[in-house]
Amino acid sequence: MTTQPDAAMKDVPDADQVIQECLNLDHPKSFFLYAGAGSGKTHSLVESVKNLKNRERQRLTFEGRQIAIITYTNAACEEIARRLEHDPLVVVSTIHAFSWRMIQGFNDDIREWLRIKLTEDIEELNEKLGKARSQNKTFLSNQASRDSKVRRLDALDEITTFTYSPTGDNRGRQALNHSEVIQMAAAFIQQPPLLDVMADLHPVLLIDESQDTNGPLMDAFLRAQSLIPHRFCLGLLGDTMQRIYNDGKVRLEEAIPRDWAMPEKRMNRRCPTRVVDLINVIRASADAHQQHSKPDAIEGTVRMFCTQQIPGQGFELEEDIAHRMAAITGDAQWAVGKDGRKTLILEHKMAGRRMGFENVFTPLYGVEHLRTGLLDGTLPILKLFFERVAPILQASRTDSFSLMEAVRLQSPLLDSKSMKEAPDQLDLLEKAGEATESLTKLFDDNDPLIGDVAHVLYQTGLLDIPNRLIEALLLGATTDDPPDTSDRDALETHAYRVLLGRPFSEMAAFAGYTEGLSPFDTHQGVKGLEFPRVMVILNDEEAGGFLFSYDKLLGVKPASDNDVKNQREGKDDSLARTRRLLYVTCSRAEESLAIVVYTAQPEIAKQRVIEADWLKPEEVELL
Repeated sequence: MTTQPDAAMKDVPDADQVIQECLNLDHPKSFFLYAGAGSGKTHSLVESVKNLKNRERQRLTFEGRQIAIITYTNAACEEIARRLEHDPLVVVSTIHAFSWRMIQGFNDDIREWLRIKLTEDIEELNEKLGKARSQNKTFLSNQASRDSKVRRLDALDEITTFTYSPTGDNRGRQALNHSEVIQMAAAFIQQPPLLDVMADLHPVLLIDESQDTNGPLMDAFLRAQSLIPHRFCLGLLGDTMQRIYNDGKVRLEEAIPRDWAMPEKRMNRRCPTRVVDLINVIRASADAHQQHSKPDAIEGTVRMFCTQQIPGQGFELEEDIAHRMAAITGDAQWAVGKDGRKTLILEHKMAGRRMGFENVFTPLYGVEHLRTGLLDGTLPILKLFFERVAPILQASRTDSFSLMEAVRLQSPLLDSKSMKEAPDQLDLLEKAGEATESLTKLFDDNDPLIGDVAHVLYQTGLLDIPNRLIEALLLGATTDDPPDTSDRDALETHAYRVLLGRPFSEMAAFAGYTEGLSPFDTHQGVKGLEFPRVMVILNDEEAGGFLFSYDKLLGVKPASDNDVKNQREGKDDSLARTRRLLYVTCSRAEESLAIVVYTAQPEIAKQRVIEADWLKPEEVELL
């Protein structure tokens, strides 16, 4: 069956027109825009804001107010701000940046919130320590955490101003962490004075990807809107089927007040009709929202390849499948190598195995407090190599002028303060030149170790490097397992010591991956993106997680008792999470889609997807 608009769909009011009617500063009406994959949600967001600011520019300017937009990533912020021509009437930010902007300066409120929270945490940890039967690793970890919180509580009154950076490391007694800023924002914005401050600054707040916004914070926004509905418009844009982060609000659609507008965009403007049919079937067991193709959409191609999981298996099979897709579709780009397609995998370490950065990713990912910075690229050691070393190396391959300009922009040796204080500026320039030459010489037909690069930076002072990396340098590289300790600093230093012994090319491969230059990406990382040719890899064993299970979704394994219990209680479960991920990945395809299933029972996987009407028999191949 090919999805085409039916009579009911044609009668749906134009979503963009509904939003325009809601964005009325005199009579605001909050709304939830239901926008499925490829329906042009960002276009609707941008156009509605353009229209509003053009209508109300004089008023907003005179009153000193701004339209606020929250979206999920820095890249999305930059794209929306660019489309809005960086208009100062609109402030676009991530949820962390918005939360901090709201609570920043409320130092007394922050201090008292921390006092209560730390006291509760200490009491809870003391209770756990009192019940412990032995001083095992968990006991020591709880003890270290308790002692750290006690020290922080004792020092609270000495802090006059709290600090935070949405993209920084946030070290020091006065610094708040990411989680605290979100929790405080959720507590503060639903009551005066911050409730009134938020509405006075931002009469309209639009939240993109609202289904993935932190649950308690979304509850706070909904509560705030209910208290001041006549002077605060809250616009939520998203699709509950594309909720892929575990802290997003479960069943957001059920929390939307009945007096809100509920426009819906039902046309999928991205995918071919065959892919639209597939994602509609995948979605059907979750909710009643269905899409139709645009009138001039191509038919497109979908194939599933089921194969036995073999221990230690390489990735040659995926290349063979790409050539098979080239033959099926008549599209030679499938067969030109990894760059001719986008391969979507479940975990970053799966991409690491395929791209050769697994051995720099794994030790960092193993340190729990580094994970957030690792995954969003804000970890100081990554910023050092990705944002400072990489531009210098790139410039060294062009000409000497570009190289010295890159050094001037990155190196503390040539910053304005150093130049002003230098007794001999020429001598300082020569020192910077020699340091740069020492760095670039490492790469003369070589692949130096990360430790070699870090050592040159440290010895020459060409770039500032994190203190923990300096400690690792002084101790030297290692291949030992992590120490059996709960000491955060010790674990971080050990991870850096492991990195020192790895080739720099692995760090460069990781940089290319995080910057979106890679032919690979994670299921979570591609929401909102689109590619002509998509290969989705379903491999539970390689992913090694427990939150998702394609074998369960495909009927190869039965649902667990816990899954059944969660379904009965209306909670999230591994089947629902996995179905949403599959919907997101399949809906990236603009022309053709290959789904590669690694499983212990490929025959059963094939049988189940055919029985479920996901695919036709001729669309599934056993390998």
